[in-house]
Amino acid sequence: MRKNGENKSSLAMRSGVTRTTLYKILDGQINKVQQSTITRIADFFGVRCDVIEHYDIEELDRIDNTLSAKGNRNPSAIPLIPQSDVLGCMEDRIGQLIMRYPAIWAFEEGANLIALKVETEIDKIFFPGDILIIKRYAAIAKNQPSLIYAPEKGFYLHDISGITEKTPTINEQLIGTIIEERIT
Repeated sequence: MRKNGENKSSLAMRSGVTRTTLYKILDGQINKVQQSTITRIADFFGVRCDVIEHYDIEELDRIDNTLSAKGNRNPSAIPLIPQSDVLGCMEDRIGQLIMRYPAIWAFEEGANLIALKVETEIDKIFFPGDILIIKRYAAIAKNQPSLIYAPEKGFYLHDISGITEKTPTINEQLIGTIIEERIT
């Protein structure tokens, strides 16, 4: 959880597992966890269910941290979603999306990654055919481009200059932080 910048409360909210259930699991108060709960947690972290069920996650993190950040990473399969479909897919799990859309590969860390295939120009920066690797729902951060959708404006980038500390309004939807761009 710490590696992904999550705490118990945010993990519960974003994975769809109730906070009470998650706290009981993490505190060792539940011996038999329902398969649907394991699936939600595994989907959130982008791992197989058997990893959650049978491995010491802290030990896996320790091993992962000893590996070279550049040379020892395995590629992640990420669903390639057309721009016109992205809004309808925001609540779907990555496992569902990877079955519905073609996969592309990326050497990126983190869970909840999608690839958006640009169909209409975005802020005169991204053009049809470009691919954006996005961490869905990642919080807007200074100097990091985030993709936002508003009905009256379409898809656009938030101001990354740090001049304005703007957060999305009620009519705007945060798609996520752009972590890689593949320009065609």
